[in-house]
Amino acid sequence: MMVHRVELTQQRPAASTLRDRAVSKRYVLCVMAANRTGILAAVTTALSELGGDIHEASQTVVDNFFTITLAADFPEHRDAQVIVGHLEGVCRPFGVAVVLKDPLREGAKDNPPERSERYVLTLTGRDAPGIVAKISGRLARDGIGITDLRGSRNDGGQSFALILELAVPPGINTALLQTELEQSGLSAQIERDGS
Repeated sequence: MMVHRVELTQQRPAASTLRDRAVSKRYVLCVMAANRTGILAAVTTALSELGGDIHEASQTVVDNFFTITLAADFPEHRDAQVIVGHLEGVCRPFGVAVVLKDPLREGAKDNPPERSERYVLTLTGRDAPGIVAKISGRLARDGIGITDLRGSRNDGGQSFALILELAVPPGINTALLQTELEQSGLSAQIERDGS
């Protein structure tokens, strides 16, 4: 995601705004709807009206469905039900579905190790039912986390292409992993993530 920084002459924020920003609560939200022009503007307008400050976001369109997952900080007093209700209200013309999670209550216990190394795995091959389950299961056996995945079917559904961003624990032999994937009939390339 490209971020553009714009510097503007700022007016001093109101005392209530400073107070709200001083104590915040982070939520992770997923918003999904059929893709239509203006949906991102509606989502971000609703968040702004709630005093939400986006910390991280990932947005994509799959089979003409818009999905955005984001982590946002809200004033501590902002109720989770109010957040969901306001998003659904502002985005009603788009027919959104909203899921809100509290990372402190529902945080994943099996996060990728903090000392993991970032790699990109590119796979292509003949499409078959269960292929993604087979690949993800193989990675899970070594404790390799998948932090991002993009995929598509090609050639009328005969082949597929997957790009996976990985969190690889120390000590994993990535060359051996690549060889094993290739021996199962896939074209595989694994490289350290240079970003």
